[in-house]
Amino acid sequence: MAAMRQDRGMPLPVSAQVCTLNEAANIQDCLALIQANDPEEIVVIDGGSIDKTVDIATEMGARILSPGRLGLGPSRQLGWNSTNCPYVAFIDADDRIPEGWLAQMLAEVIQGEYAALQSSLRALDSGSWLSRGWNEYFIESIRPTKYTTMVGRPAIFLTAILKEDATPLPSLDEDTHLSRRFQERGLKQGITEVVSYRHVETTLAENWQKWESYGRGYRDFVAEHPERRAAIWRHMIWTVPVARTLAPIGRGRWTQPLFGALMSSAILSGFLSPRRKSVITEHIS
Repeated sequence: MAAMRQDRGMPLPVSAQVCTLNEAANIQDCLALIQANDPEEIVVIDGGSIDKTVDIATEMGARILSPGRLGLGPSRQLGWNSTNCPYVAFIDADDRIPEGWLAQMLAEVIQGEYAALQSSLRALDSGSWLSRGWNEYFIESIRPTKYTTMVGRPAIFLTAILKEDATPLPSLDEDTHLSRRFQERGLKQGITEVVSYRHVETTLAENWQKWESYGRGYRDFVAEHPERRAAIWRHMIWTVPVARTLAPIGRGRWTQPLFGALMSSAILSGFLSPRRKSVITEHIS
């Protein structure tokens, strides 16, 4: 990685970490933009890719961890336990962070004394009805705030705080579980106005599969936190299909309620599905 920084100043004290599983189509662009943000290190935690993901990441100078299919939660824990950097940035392979994103995020984490800070998010592409639906959903669901109980990705965390809790992190819906643990510990979490971008699925089949995985994650979260059952049900049957589709209508997105209804239906399908003995083969990004 040193050769990539020879024309730059001191790298930022951040370990930028990407969990992957067959992301050959995404990983090069993702890592190139991370490199342009000049973190101290880039770590790819691979879940057993059978395509060229690891080869591409290796050629680009990333440090590779290849634990096999641990699942997303355990893979993230492996990543943050492997670094000595004071900050960890969780970035997905389909995320595209603009130049300067990491420096702005880090400055806000330090100034605001955050334990975790999530970026605002927009859909990178707008060529399909589904991608436009995602963009509206991001606008409504990830609103900048100094205090939140839910931090998704991409985001920056204090490494020391992550390492303080060695409790295994579930494979599904790991960000919800981690945010809940931070909330229970009284740690400050926020969402910034700094924007990143994401490639989103553009077919209904791909999106349905993704949304069902959300539902299975909520199902497992409720099993661990039964006191949150009512809140999760409200999220699935009110927040997603109704509350987050009203403002887009005012912006001229008349079909946003259909997007919300499809997402809600798939989430409910996953939530009500039988719990499997193992979930480590779930998609990882």
